[in-house]
Amino acid sequence: MLSYDIETDCLKQLHLLSEVLFIVKVRSTKEQRWGGPLLSRNHSLEEEFERAKAAVESDTEFWDKMQAEWEEMARRNWISENQEAPGQVTISTIEKGYYFHTENPFKDWPGAFEEGLKKMKEGDLPVTILYLEAAILQEPNDAEAWQFLGITQAENENEQAAIVALQRCLELQPNNLKALMALAVSYTNTGHQQEAYQALRNWIKLNPKYKYIAKSKKGSPALTRRMSKTSDESSLLEEVKDLYLEAAHQNGDMIDPDLQTGLGVLFHLNGEFNRAIDAFSAALTVRPEDYTLWNRLGATLANGDRSEEAVEAYTRALEIQPGFIRSRYNLGISCINLGAYREAVSNFLTALSLQRKSRNQQQVPHPALSGNIWAALRIALSMMDQPELFQAANVGDLDILLRAFNLEP
Repeated sequence: MLSYDIETDCLKQLHLLSEVLFIVKVRSTKEQRWGGPLLSRNHSLEEEFERAKAAVESDTEFWDKMQAEWEEMARRNWISENQEAPGQVTISTIEKGYYFHTENPFKDWPGAFEEGLKKMKEGDLPVTILYLEAAILQEPNDAEAWQFLGITQAENENEQAAIVALQRCLELQPNNLKALMALAVSYTNTGHQQEAYQALRNWIKLNPKYKYIAKSKKGSPALTRRMSKTSDESSLLEEVKDLYLEAAHQNGDMIDPDLQTGLGVLFHLNGEFNRAIDAFSAALTVRPEDYTLWNRLGATLANGDRSEEAVEAYTRALEIQPGFIRSRYNLGISCINLGAYREAVSNFLTALSLQRKSRNQQQVPHPALSGNIWAALRIALSMMDQPELFQAANVGDLDILLRAFNLEP
């Protein structure tokens, strides 16, 4: 996505809501594993449902700002979700914390990397990940495989895995520009603004087209004064933004979509949504079939309170790449913002079904489904006043939910 995680003044309320939504999940999972009741005696599911619903409905300003906080909620619970969720794939930690699937049917597959790229073009993201993981296990120092694995994990709504994979790629190949830009986006999505600025700065410093600009700016009086005065995030933002704007100026009428993407990220980080929209739109004039750009445009429109236009952008991304899980998730978020809760639920369920279906077709047991999609689904269901479906989401019963909304399993 670019579903940017911008800090707001409602983090305390978000924390309360995330506790309401995730405590039920963790508690029920533990008790289910020990054969006990799904909920404790003092907290019925209906009570938890009402608490979640009240937390959302009590503050309209909080709800309007919720989009910017989804990723933080998912990130805060990523470890517990992956450890506790029912039906989770067994994982092992290898290569600086990346969690590989241990039950990978392609681990000895000849040409796993090439097959992974093929599946990526087909939009089968979960299977792409399995092939790329297999390729890396066969050749751990393959920087390109790490690059594509990181990009695919981000598209599949697993930002933490994306960051680890992209970091590993850059350890092996520090001048990999695609990995640097993808890492900047992932850092932005998870609220690591300082790291995002640094990745964007490295992108322009290592880019053969623009590194001369970074060198010429290095000793400029204005930059020296700014950097000597402070080294905080705003200073770094201005430094990097100056570099990108100078590069765009040097290009004249020629549009570099990668440079415009970087500008879009920078403007978005600074809350300049209209300028970010212009940057992504400019990039799309050169790459009109780039579904990731349409998704980033949609996220920027949504965070700029233009949810209806965001829906159009996400829809275009999905027309180009129907298996794009992240854009399907983002579309659901915008539907929530527009009050279209049933449509939101439908999109979240479609995303979860796509993840599960591709795994089942490859006979991979116990598919792992994205925790933050489930979190968003629970919130959408809480707005529909259907506690029985909220319960199904709490225990991860995808089949019941698909039947309830007349969707194919």
